[in-house]
Amino acid sequence: MQLVDIGANLTHDSFDRDRDEVLARARAAGVAQLVVTGASREHSPLALELAQRHPGMLYATAGVHPHHASEYTDECDAEMRALHAHPQVVAVGECGLDYFRDFSPRPAQRRAFERQLQIGADTAKPLFLHQRDAHADFMAIMKDFDGRLGPAVVHCFTGTREEMFDYLDNDWYIGITGWLCASAAARTCASW
Repeated sequence: MQLVDIGANLTHDSFDRDRDEVLARARAAGVAQLVVTGASREHSPLALELAQRHPGMLYATAGVHPHHASEYTDECDAEMRALHAHPQVVAVGECGLDYFRDFSPRPAQRRAFERQLQIGADTAKPLFLHQRDAHADFMAIMKDFDGRLGPAVVHCFTGTREEMFDYLDNDWYIGITGWLCASAAARTCASW
C-alpha cells in the first residue's frame, strides 16, 4: 500500500540535519508523496523550495497559521498569491483560527483566515485548515465562503462530536491526532 502524508512539517529546523534520511525512511515505509506544510511567511517559501527539490514526491501548501496571523499584511497576501502560482503548491494553508493560545489577536486571526480563504476561492485549491477552541467563529467565516471553496481538511482534530459532524456535514475532512482519516485520505489526495 502506498501512503500520502498531507501534513509534513519538514521545513522545521529540527529536520535540518537529517531531512534526506527522513525522506528515505518515508519512501521505505511506503509513503509515495508528502505535502509539506507552509504555515508562515518564512516557511511557506521553504515548503515550495523543498517540493521543487523533490519533484513528484514532495508538494507544498502555502499559508499563514493563526499563530502568525499578525504578520498577514497586504505584502504577505501578495507573497502567498505568488507562491500559489507554482504548480507544486497544491493547497491553501495552514490557516484558520486558534483561540487556545491566542498568539495573535483574534481580530487579526479572523482577517488572515478570511484573506486566505479568498485565495482558496480564487485558485480553487483545497484548504489545509486549523481550528482550536474557535469553532463558532470558524464556522461563521467558512459559511461566508459557502459554495466558493474546494475540498477542505481540518487537521489534528481535537473538537467535540458535534463539531466533527459540523465538518463532515459540510463534506470537509478531518485529521485525527495528526493522521487523516483513512476513508477520506483517498478522496482528498486524489483531488489534490
